[in-house]
Parts: sequence; structure tokens; C-alpha cells
Amino acid sequence: MPTLSSHVDQLTAQRMAETAKLEDRKTSQITAAALRWYLSLSSGARDALRRIEALGETEVQEASWAVSRALLDREYRTVLQAGMAKAEPRLGTNPSEDEIMAKAVRLTSRRR
Repeated sequence: MPTLSSHVDQLTAQRMAETAKLEDRKTSQITAAALRWYLSLSSGARDALRRIEALGETEVQEASWAVSRALLDREYRTVLQAGMAKAEPRLGTNPSEDEIMAKAVRLTSRRR
């Protein structure tokens, strides 16, 4: 497997070491994953990333939060769809309001 190296600042090296320890992974694994993601971005997205980086750490953190939120939202939708595909319907087709309410009461009431 080819090997790549890079030069990073002290803060990035520290964050890498902390992340590797937290995730119980090698720094090379994290570097490879980050590089794969970066290279999978469109050229426009990579340009935007560099422009945001040039603005400073605050802007990078704000953009990172937005990207993190988008990734978590995407994962949530995937998990929800998978769960819904396995779920068995609890009501028949076209239930009446009374059937819906009765089922809701049964599902939310405490069993004694």
C-alpha cells in the first residue's frame, strides 16, 4: 500500500493524537479516511473549504459544526428508514380516528 506523509501544525498533531486514542485507531487510518473524504468532494466544495480555512479558526469551527450536523442528519434518516422497513404496522389500512386514539392510549398507558 502506498504511503503518504504530510506536514501539520502542532494543534493538528495534538488533535490527531487525541482522536486516535479516543477512537482506538492508528493516526494513519484517520489520515486515510480524512483524505478519502476530502478527495470525494467536488472541486467547488474543496475550493469552499480552502476559502473557509483562510477566514480563520472560528469560521472553520462553524463550518465543521454545519457539516457534522448534515452528516448526523443523514445517518438519522438512514437509520430511521431501516427501522421503518422492519416495523410491522400496528393499525390496519385507513384506520378511523377512534382506532388511532385507542391504539395511542394503549401504547402510552402504564401497564398495571
